[in-house]
Amino acid sequence: MTSKLTLSIDSRVIAKARRISKLRKTSISAMVSHYITSLQEDDSDTPEDTLPPITRRVLELAKNVPPVPADWDYRDELSDILSERFGVK
Repeated sequence: MTSKLTLSIDSRVIAKARRISKLRKTSISAMVSHYITSLQEDDSDTPEDTLPPITRRVLELAKNVPPVPADWDYRDELSDILSERFGVK
């Protein structure tokens, strides 16, 4: 069952909604309905829950990696590797 709802929205937002709905070949009502349906009713979402799956997986893998020391400089590490591999300093 559907019901009518009146909203007060800035005219620029309405114009944008019309353009997007035309491009997506859907109605503004359907877009609003889809958006509201996608929202969680509680505020239990953590920032990590909103990340893409691959980013969540990388963070999960990185949990057991020890932190980088504060005084670590990648340039020193790179210099050591180049020196060892190519005899360059």
